[in-house]
Amino acid sequence: MLKKVQDTRDEYVSFIKEIVSIDSQPGDEEAVARRILKELEGIGADETFIDGAGNVVSVLRGEGKGPNLLFTGHMDVVPAGNLENWEGYDPFNATEVDGKIIGRGVCDMKGGLAAQIFAFKAAVEAVKRSGKKLPGELVFCGVVLEEPAEMFGMRYFYRDTMPKHNIAKPDLVFIGEPSMNTLVTGQRGKVELVVKTYGRTAHSSTPQEGINALEMMIPIMDAIFKEEGFDLRTDKGGSKTPITITNCIVRPGGTLSVVPDECEICVDRRYAPGQSLDDLLKEFEDLFEKLKKDNPNFSASVEPRYYDVTAWTGYEEKVPKYHPSWQTDESSEWVTRTVSALKKVGQDPQFGYAVGGTDGGITAAENNIPTMLYSGPEPFSLHKPKEYATIDLMVKNYEGYISIISEFYGIDLAEFDK
Repeated sequence: MLKKVQDTRDEYVSFIKEIVSIDSQPGDEEAVARRILKELEGIGADETFIDGAGNVVSVLRGEGKGPNLLFTGHMDVVPAGNLENWEGYDPFNATEVDGKIIGRGVCDMKGGLAAQIFAFKAAVEAVKRSGKKLPGELVFCGVVLEEPAEMFGMRYFYRDTMPKHNIAKPDLVFIGEPSMNTLVTGQRGKVELVVKTYGRTAHSSTPQEGINALEMMIPIMDAIFKEEGFDLRTDKGGSKTPITITNCIVRPGGTLSVVPDECEICVDRRYAPGQSLDDLLKEFEDLFEKLKKDNPNFSASVEPRYYDVTAWTGYEEKVPKYHPSWQTDESSEWVTRTVSALKKVGQDPQFGYAVGGTDGGITAAENNIPTMLYSGPEPFSLHKPKEYATIDLMVKNYEGYISIISEFYGIDLAEFDK
C-alpha cells in the first residue's frame, strides 16, 4: 500500500463516516456540500466553490496540454425507509462493524466520493511539493439531485458552471458509483414515458354514449405486457432490456358515475446503447397508428415525463426523467491506461456494466466523453436497509485513484510512497 494511503487511512475512514452521518436526501444536500467544501478549501487548489445548483467544485489548473480529468459523483442519498428494517442501526449515524461501514449512502455513493476527494487532495499536495503544474486540469465535482432528477446537478455543472469558470472539457470522466473496484464502462438507458389515451365522458349508466379512455388503453397495456412491437435488445451485461408499467390513472376518477375521458400510464423503459429516445417514442407512435386503423375513435399520445426540481440553493429547472445509454470503448487508450494504473497498485480490474442510470448520460451519451464508473463499495446493498461498504475495498479505491492521477499526469508513483 502506498505510504500516503497508509498515513491517511484513519483520517479517510473517519471522513467517510462523517459525511455518511449527514442526512443529504435530494434537495437537502447543503450540510454535506459545506462539509465537503471545508475539506477542499485551503488545500491549494486554484478554485474551490459551490455553484448555483449547489454542486461542490474544486479545480486544479494545468498547463493546457491535457489530459483533463473529471472526478465526480452525487452527494444526495435515497430515504432510509422503514427504520425497523435497519435492525438497530441508525442510517444517519455511520457505524463501523466487522470491517464495514453501515449507513445510508456509504455505498451509493459517499464512499466513492471520499476516495475521489482524498486522491484529489493528494494530487494537490504533490503539485505543491514539485512546484510544477499538471499538464492538464484535474477537477472534482460533487453533484446534487442525481437520485430523483436524472442528471440535474451534472447537467448544470456541464452546461453552466464549466463555461462560467473556464473549466476545460474533460478528456476522461470517473464517476464514483459503487463498482467493487471493477471498471464499469457502460450502462443501460432508462426513460420514464407518459402514455395517455383520450375519450369522451358519459354517464356510466349509458357508457355507450361515451368513449372510455381506459378501454382505449387496454390494447396498449396488452402490447407492453406481451412485449409485442418493442425492440427489447440484450444489453452488454447479457440481460434483455425490460419494459413495464408502473402506474395507471384515469380522469375523472374516484366514485363519480362518469366514463373517463383520459387514461394515463407510466412506462418504465430500459434500453441498450445504439437505441435513442426517438426510437422508443416511434415504437409507441407505430402502435398508435395500428390501433387507429382498427378503431377510428382511438386517440393517444406519448412523451417523456418531466419534473420541476428545486435545488437547495433555490435554483429551479424542469428536467426529463431520462438517462441515455452509453458505452466506453474498452480497447481505447483511456481504458487500457486506467487498467495499467490500477495494476501498478496490485489491482486487477474486470469490466462491468450498469443496469441503473448514472451521470454518464451527460458525460458519455450527450457529450461523447469516455466515462467509467469506479469505486470500492459493493453494489449489493445500494438503496437497501443496512447499506454497507467494506473499508478495505474503499481504501484500495483511494489508492487506485492516486495511481490513475499518477498515470495520466506523469507523476512518479513514488511521490505518494514517501
